[in-house]
Amino acid sequence: MALKIPPLHLLTIFEAAARLESFKLASEELFITPSAVSHQIKALEEHFGFELFQRKSRGVTVNSAGKMYLHYIQQGLTAFEQGTKKVKYRYSSPSLKISCFSTLASNIIIPQMGAFQEAHPDINIRIETGNHVADLRYDDIDLAIRIGAGKWPNVISTKITDIEIAAVASKTFVKKYKLSQLEDVSNAPLIDITMMDDIWKAWSNTIQLHDTPLKRSITFSDYDSSIGAAIQGLGLALAMFPMEKINEDNGLLVRPFNENIIYPESVYAVYRDEDENRHDIQCFLNWLRKSPTLQ
Repeated sequence: MALKIPPLHLLTIFEAAARLESFKLASEELFITPSAVSHQIKALEEHFGFELFQRKSRGVTVNSAGKMYLHYIQQGLTAFEQGTKKVKYRYSSPSLKISCFSTLASNIIIPQMGAFQEAHPDINIRIETGNHVADLRYDDIDLAIRIGAGKWPNVISTKITDIEIAAVASKTFVKKYKLSQLEDVSNAPLIDITMMDDIWKAWSNTIQLHDTPLKRSITFSDYDSSIGAAIQGLGLALAMFPMEKINEDNGLLVRPFNENIIYPESVYAVYRDEDENRHDIQCFLNWLRKSPTLQ
């Protein structure tokens, strides 16, 4: 069935003229003459059978019908723009675009990326890191790796791994503060992190360390900085495993105690419903689940 709407070029001209309330300014924005704007607006009004602007001696203003129509036209043009971007991003590049937090990229993906490239030389990977949570409705991202409960709306969520929290420090720090028993925590400066709400309290309560005083010496806003400080010997930090397994294997971090707690959230891979059967996404997820750095 044919669309019963005016020609699309009239709508873009109307949007500019109504938004600016000036045929002259609209012509400058669209690189056409003021008379061409006036002529096209007249054609649009003839399509409706009523005026959308009030003509004055010194210009035009949008009338009530024009204001109402402007609202819908702007919504439609925004949808067209977003749809154009999504189609362009999806099909113009052969790369699998992944968004994930820095720790997972550095400690899990990158150490094994060579193996993935050898197994799948036809799949190009582009990774964006940071704490920003990608919005798959609009962002140029195919696959997002997040920490959460796995209940995001309108997407497919696949669990990658559960998370354990353990106290970690450098070898020299453990030796300096003679950390061997849980009660020794009270003698050591602790590294706290604001993005993991009161995680030290949760850790101590879970392992039944209720009466032991905890002294925080330094607080960071992000997880990566807290782990970096622990590696530098600045304090005892709480680390996520298996994400920190590589630093433990390399001797940069040690666990002075055996007590770990299960973090209430897990690592999930998130992608759009329509991408459920995409070959590159499924290849990457199968490889990631089997990665030695996650075992």
